[in-house]
Amino acid sequence: MAVFVCNGCGKCCLSFGAFIAIERQLNPGDYYCRYGITNELFLAHVQPEFVDAVADEYEEDGGARKREPGKGCIFLRKDPETDRFLCAIYLTRPAVCRAFRCYRMLIYNQSGGLRGKVIGAGDLRTEDKALREIWQEKIAGIPRRTGPRTPVGTSPDYTIDREWFDSVIKILAAHGYRGELADGE
Repeated sequence: MAVFVCNGCGKCCLSFGAFIAIERQLNPGDYYCRYGITNELFLAHVQPEFVDAVADEYEEDGGARKREPGKGCIFLRKDPETDRFLCAIYLTRPAVCRAFRCYRMLIYNQSGGLRGKVIGAGDLRTEDKALREIWQEKIAGIPRRTGPRTPVGTSPDYTIDREWFDSVIKILAAHGYRGELADGE
């Protein structure tokens, strides 16, 4: 099975990140944090290039324990060179972030049963042997565009390669499957 590859869209951190609360700032680069859903307490060490920005934002928020809805994770940073999102605490991120796998597309059979999930940059997760074969033989080799992409959903930073997606949908349909963007997007 392929390894998950993050494409840096930031969608996960914009939603799940709101549940990360800073319990206490130890110094400008270290924070005790809590992940609100699991109650996990963890030490977050900010990577040097993000220390000032995170400390400034923490101060601007008035040292608030919880973020305002829609602000996302305080440790989420946009890379000005690539326009991708980066995690300022990647090496010390909590377990929920380590385990997260981004589902981009859900694949159903003709009767509507979920048969597979496409994560990250196009990796398939499925127990359906026929679907796995179709993916390996007909879809995995389709090139992905690196240029302009189509924004979808509620986040302007969540984009897809529409040409790739449309090709995948046609191939799946020809074999009795239906694919759609995850989260109704």
